[in-house]
Amino acid sequence: MKQIRLWLIILFVVVSSNIVNSLLKSELQAFEVGKFEFGKYDDFDEALAKGLTYDMNKLIYTTRHDGVTIVMYTTIPDPAEFQDVIEFQDNSEFQNKMEALVVQFFEGNNEEGWELLGPRGWTHYENDNFTSYSTFLREYDEAGNVEHSFNVGFGEVNNPEIDTIETKSHHDNTFTEATVIQKGPYRYYFQIGEDAVVRGISVNGEIVDQQGS
Repeated sequence: MKQIRLWLIILFVVVSSNIVNSLLKSELQAFEVGKFEFGKYDDFDEALAKGLTYDMNKLIYTTRHDGVTIVMYTTIPDPAEFQDVIEFQDNSEFQNKMEALVVQFFEGNNEEGWELLGPRGWTHYENDNFTSYSTFLREYDEAGNVEHSFNVGFGEVNNPEIDTIETKSHHDNTFTEATVIQKGPYRYYFQIGEDAVVRGISVNGEIVDQQGS
């Protein structure tokens, strides 16, 4: 009987010790988390270094619109995300094939700090002429009033015969020329507004390719 009581006492001590250690660990983790200010960054350089959803491979373009700073950059997606879909021989082959474009939005300034806004995703597909992606920002205040509402069209220009990129929405009658950015040997385009129809124009004014209708 005494032996059973002794084992019960030992078991109680072990269980109690594990519970205390678990609680202490949770409190320590909470303390560590509390030391960081998630979603706010002191300056724009820190926002780029720590606030982007994906690791930045190349910074392509930044601009400001409607009080929002827009950042377009490339990232190398994690191969583990695609291991059930596509099999690559190694990571280097994956990186050569999969540099994805990302557009993200920041609000703020260096006095009050910076905060990441809006959707967080990347896009990629192959096209010999140009790729056409779109994203949007919709932000509302606590009363439900619209603070920011606009679309962004962007992509990579792959065909050297394309001189300019033009976009328009379904209800527009005319095209608007997009900003083309040269980044080393690569070219990209960026446009604020709906871009249901995107076309690449040669230096002679001919349509090389059109996507959307």
